Amino acid sequence: MALGFLPAKDGEFWATVTQERGLQSEEALLLAVLEQAVADLDDSNADVRGDAERYIFRSRTTDGAFSFNAVCAHFRLSPEAVREALSDRRGPQGRVRERRYRKAA
Repeated sequence: MALGFLPAKDGEFWATVTQERGLQSEEALLLAVLEQAVADLDDSNADVRGDAERYIFRSRTTDGAFSFNAVCAHFRLSPEAVREALSDRRGPQGRVRERRYRKAA
C-alpha cells in the first residue's frame, strides 16, 4: 500500500499500519489521535467537525507531538497526500459527504 493513500474504508488503512510493524504504546496513542480526527470529520456536531477540519486541513505547524503534520511524519505519511485523500470525501461546499452505514443485523 502506498503511503499517504487512504482506501475507501479508513479502518483498513489503520489496520495495515499496525500490522506492518508492532506499535509502541505512544505510537498507538498517536494513531488514535489521527484516527479520531478522521472519524470526527463525519460527526453530526458542527463544533466537533470544525475542530477536526481545523486540525487536519488548516494546521500546518509541526509544533507539538500531536500536531497533524507531526503525527503524519512519525508514520512516514505525506500530510498533503492524506489531506488530499480526505478532501476527496468532501462535497462541493467543503463539507464531508454524508456516509451511509448499514446497521448490523
